[in-house]
Amino acid sequence: MNKKTRLIFGVSIIVVLLGYMGYMQLTSDSSLFEVSGALAAKEKIGDKPITVNGTLVPGSDKWDPGTKTLTFKMTDGVATMDVVYIGDKPNMPAEAVSIQTIVTGQFNNNVFQAFRMLTKCPSTYAGNNSLQNGK
Repeated sequence: MNKKTRLIFGVSIIVVLLGYMGYMQLTSDSSLFEVSGALAAKEKIGDKPITVNGTLVPGSDKWDPGTKTLTFKMTDGVATMDVVYIGDKPNMPAEAVSIQTIVTGQFNNNVFQAFRMLTKCPSTYAGNNSLQNGK
């Protein structure tokens, strides 16, 4: 093989790999939505898993330890959706007023069935200066 043939072969492999990576990025299941955007795109999404960001509606959460099922309402201030999460109960302090929630799952009719859930409560980190002071 001469230099020109090797160069063309090498460039071809790189183009194919870049094309494949681009295709995988476009078809990945890591679409991130706010609650209102997820509800608006629900029909278009179908049964594809998505990630939704919002805030847990205070007082709407109900935990069933027997089935490890958490049901709650989630909002972005514009729209609200019902969520059912099955798994270990996430850390949700009872005194928290605002719990930021990120769920991954898919819609089943009008209910979002989550298989992954993350929570972040800003009040948990408020007033803790030990990290800021380097301690």
